Amino acid sequence: MKIKQKGEKLFGKNYILLIVVSLITSFGYSMIATLISSYGVELGASLTAAGTLVGIYSLSALLIRPLGGYATDILDKRLMCVFSTVMICVAMTGYALAPGIRTMFLVRILHGAAFGVSGTANMALLCDYVPSERLAEGLGYYGLGQVLSQVCGPSLGLAVKNRLGYRALFGIIALMTVLAVLVLFGVDKPAGGKEEKKERKPLRLDNLIAKECIVYALVAGLFSLGNGVINSFLLLLGEERKIAGIALFFSVNAVALFCIRLVAGKIADRNSLTLIVNISLLTSAVSMAIVGRGSVLWVMLLAAVLKAVGQGSGQISLQSACIKRVDALRVGVATSTYYIGADIGQGLGPIVAGKISSLVGYGKMFTCLAAFIVAVAVGFNFYQRRRQKA
Repeated sequence: MKIKQKGEKLFGKNYILLIVVSLITSFGYSMIATLISSYGVELGASLTAAGTLVGIYSLSALLIRPLGGYATDILDKRLMCVFSTVMICVAMTGYALAPGIRTMFLVRILHGAAFGVSGTANMALLCDYVPSERLAEGLGYYGLGQVLSQVCGPSLGLAVKNRLGYRALFGIIALMTVLAVLVLFGVDKPAGGKEEKKERKPLRLDNLIAKECIVYALVAGLFSLGNGVINSFLLLLGEERKIAGIALFFSVNAVALFCIRLVAGKIADRNSLTLIVNISLLTSAVSMAIVGRGSVLWVMLLAAVLKAVGQGSGQISLQSACIKRVDALRVGVATSTYYIGADIGQGLGPIVAGKISSLVGYGKMFTCLAAFIVAVAVGFNFYQRRRQKA
């Protein structure tokens, strides 16, 4: 693929501005993520409808990603970033003005679609400003804002809601998103970008999905699957085993993930993908096995650190590998394919894990997840060997 040449600096103006945009939009998402269901109930929704309101966001993002990647590859990347961010601002305004639950469903679908396109377009544009030999490092630093928003965003959003109300919270985030749009206008157009965008591709499967990235995307989806299962069932497991302070797992995991992100990219750029992913998957499997058997807090916190090590290094390595496997004209579809894997893992994980836990209990469910990760690691190695022979 065509990205910045070797020897160019990483922290240029455009790279920093895109990090700022990611930080703003990530905080906007995190500040309302835990409040949408309660806001739906306040507007008159049933608990079932409120839960559907939460889930329809991810479904919308998943369905739009292939088209978002396709559009990013044939249109101006920066304009795609601006358009999708404006749509996020419209969605936030819609939340604030929604008169009832039916309007909220429409706004929620718009928000999910806009966020799905935004993530793909921003990542594709970012690659135009990252030196080729430092791609994983650049992606690692770029993701720090998302990790930080996950740590601080929910509590900040709750504090604003409690003080000013739901509608004021959405209004504040809409203004934040306007700032993100203004920052995007400060990003330079990539050199040669117009020439690359003149080609118009037919709307067919290989222009919507990067087939050469599917395996990497699905393997990366395991880390999102783990997140979904942990978020859904860890507290229930803690209550069952009477582990006081189990919620500290999330804080320790977030802090460890932030620290890992600082160095994981550099490590990934200097080592083979197979080695990094093997270590990441096995570390994640050990983490899930510990959660499945743990009965005291310090053991669970150790699992939180191991989970961060696996996720932090594995996701960056696989994401950069997806981008490197395509040429400059397909960075958008490669990025969207990677995120599709994450969406599938995040969405299906809690559903399947819930069914397993209802049959064998929470502990054995986490043990089964650990075994599944090991099995995927074995399959990944077979795939890598076949690729090398080919």
